[in-house]
Amino acid sequence: MYVWLEEALDDDASILVTANRRLARELNSMFAERRLQEGATAWRRPAIYSWHEWLAVLVESCRPDRSMPVRINNQQSRVVWEHCLRADIDDPLINIGSLARLCRDTWNQLHAWRVPLTECQARAAGQDQRIFARAAGRYETELQSRGWIDDAMLPDTLSEKFRQGTLQAPRKLTIAGFDRLSPQAATLIDSAVEAGAGKQHRAAMRRATGKLVSCETPDSELRAAGQWARKVLTTSPSARLAIIVNDLEKDADRSARLLREGFLPGWQYAQEQYGAALNVSFGRRLSDYPAIHDALLMLRFLARDLRAADISLLLRSPFFGDGSDFGRSRLELQLREVPDRQWSKSALLRFLRRRADKDNQTDGADWLDRIATVTERLQQVATRQSAARWAECVDQVLEVLRWPGTAALSSADFQLINRWRDLLNELARLDLVSGAITYDEAVARLDALAGDTIFQAETSTPVVSVLGVLEAAGMEFDRLWVTGLTAASWPPPGKPLVLVSRELQQLYAMPDAVPADTTAFAERVLRRLAASADEVVFSFPRLIGDAEQMPSALLTEFAIDASPPDSGWHAATLTAAPLVSVADRVPAMRRGETVTGGAATIKNQCHDPFAAFAFGRLGIRWLPLFEGGIPARIRGSLIHDALQRLYADLPDREAIRGWSKSQISQRIARAIEQPFRQHARYADSVLKQLLAIESERCATLLESVIAVDRGRNAFRIDSVESDVSVTLSGATFNLRCDRVDRHDDGGLIVIDYKTGAKRRFLTSGEPGDLQLVLYACALDASVAGLALFNVDSRETGLDGAGPAFNTADDWQRRLDEWKDIVRAAAAMIAAGDARLNVQQNSRDARPLDVLSRYAELRRES
Repeated sequence: MYVWLEEALDDDASILVTANRRLARELNSMFAERRLQEGATAWRRPAIYSWHEWLAVLVESCRPDRSMPVRINNQQSRVVWEHCLRADIDDPLINIGSLARLCRDTWNQLHAWRVPLTECQARAAGQDQRIFARAAGRYETELQSRGWIDDAMLPDTLSEKFRQGTLQAPRKLTIAGFDRLSPQAATLIDSAVEAGAGKQHRAAMRRATGKLVSCETPDSELRAAGQWARKVLTTSPSARLAIIVNDLEKDADRSARLLREGFLPGWQYAQEQYGAALNVSFGRRLSDYPAIHDALLMLRFLARDLRAADISLLLRSPFFGDGSDFGRSRLELQLREVPDRQWSKSALLRFLRRRADKDNQTDGADWLDRIATVTERLQQVATRQSAARWAECVDQVLEVLRWPGTAALSSADFQLINRWRDLLNELARLDLVSGAITYDEAVARLDALAGDTIFQAETSTPVVSVLGVLEAAGMEFDRLWVTGLTAASWPPPGKPLVLVSRELQQLYAMPDAVPADTTAFAERVLRRLAASADEVVFSFPRLIGDAEQMPSALLTEFAIDASPPDSGWHAATLTAAPLVSVADRVPAMRRGETVTGGAATIKNQCHDPFAAFAFGRLGIRWLPLFEGGIPARIRGSLIHDALQRLYADLPDREAIRGWSKSQISQRIARAIEQPFRQHARYADSVLKQLLAIESERCATLLESVIAVDRGRNAFRIDSVESDVSVTLSGATFNLRCDRVDRHDDGGLIVIDYKTGAKRRFLTSGEPGDLQLVLYACALDASVAGLALFNVDSRETGLDGAGPAFNTADDWQRRLDEWKDIVRAAAAMIAAGDARLNVQQNSRDARPLDVLSRYAELRRES
């Protein structure tokens, strides 16, 4: 393997240049491995560089040369492109940053294929191409006037240095892994050869061999490839294996999961090193890594307001603070209890500070203190300053916030943090091309840099490498599997430049200018892969969705072999295992234990005891969602609070009838003031408007409630929002009654407000909800009626039963029967009943399926 490596590096004056960094790392590793096999303990690092690393080495060699122009990097170039584009584009809806990146990449391609800008300008057709041509002209003029060159112009500058003799050529120059050399790159290499370098081009030395197999689907294809790798390693543990996944960039994570399913079934619950045995070589944008994403989100929050969902991420992030997140999680739950809005730093700190102090949450208070500290520091610095000063400021801000946390860093984490620090250095270097900027602009630049940077941590040599098609350029293996080679996906669709005329691209033979070029390049890559291992397996899926697939037309020389077996999903084997009954049962309730959930737990007990156990005794709760506007639960809470204040003085019917119109208006205004004020205190402008609209609706509803109460039989209000506790058969429930009235015969009327769609208390003569019956059990008095008070803009009114509502027939007997149902359910809860109702529908069972194993039990029943 790599038998030519020793010859390519036979002395210290030899240089090996590869097409990509992965091949350079592979060759460096192979060189070191051979030195160790020879018994060496130390050696000079071989001169093995990727193409871009070699250019950097050449630039370093030119440092003493004062005629060397100032070089701007890709990010500095992007800033200059943005300035040049703004002369033509003033539409705020156009993303100038993305367009600048596209222009920069197009500019690089034009230089690589030596296309004159004058021809590009002359042949521009359509608005987009003309805008690019004009911006490119301004860009070129800007670089010339300032004496700058960019990465696109660097190879030409270095070629000139070789021709002038100011740049020393290596004794031997070997290039490897290049499927296609651009004319510009070929010129640079030729210039080095003319300056005295001996040139060698290395390609795979094996004879192109391989076989073709088909699989049922893309999923089964990847699982089969993983299973193949495990089988090979079983017989040849030292074999160098690789799996090439066509279109790996579409969903690298999913491809990795499917490959591991075949390679190591059950890897999800194995130790970490087993999952890492199969390494996916696919970098992600730096901003997609959680630690970097959270850092950028925090920096944005210090510049502008954020929605509650984003604040939630920052509160729960493990990358800030001292590692303890209990208090911060409690604060995040508080955030979910109020309407969503745009939170400013000052409003958030005021809102959460009271709760942190009230609950004595040390880590929550510490997090808030650090936010306040960095906010104050940012207010003390100049509004506009250089990018370098902002880079320094950002580093200090993150240090105060204890980013990236206090946990020990792994090797991959350490590399990630170092790459972030490099990014801050790149931000600082923008000083060359930009003047003083604001903090908001600095963060936006940093965000763009992170989104433009692809990062993957370097790891130890994996057992199996998973690569993209072009990543494997120049690499050699013992065994290789290449997936996804359908007629529709290989050759892949061409990607000609969109900002340059197609005719001009054809004239200069640029990549993908014509379909024939795309096909020829795909065939060249395929033959290179076939020659890169002793045994190569090509594969394709027969079905993608409902569409039948054929193998790539470039694989016609290979006969289709027998389909490999598909191991399927490992989890499917677990569902076939019989359920094991365990001797442990849910214990009965102990003295002092309280059931949560109130009547909802009783209701669950009647139709699914397991749900009653999960919610009532385990205390499971769903996290409230962040919803736009004012969520229904908060609208209901506002109305409940207002109704409590409306009747806080416990008036009777006659007093209510005696209220004048102005008195009613005043009472309603006082009733809704406090509930709405506490939400409006920290509201943004949009939420304040929504609360104003909701307060008008609430006032109308309270008027309708008063109108209903005025038309009722004689009563007086006995209590509002009263807390009661009741113990039934050993189960204790803490309850809160919305309202209790006293009928003129002395009996109690238990009322529960319903602020949503209309609800009826009785359905076919029985309570649809046992909530009111549970309240009746808790009240040690005669009950004259149970009623739901529907409070809604569509309909407001009482729906109840009992003597107070002229339904006195057998009332006490029926009430006692309902109470017996409640007591029986409470007794089963207290005894530890946690049976699962396998006859309920899947939708109702799904939320607790992980705990209850409903699906498996239903199959067994």
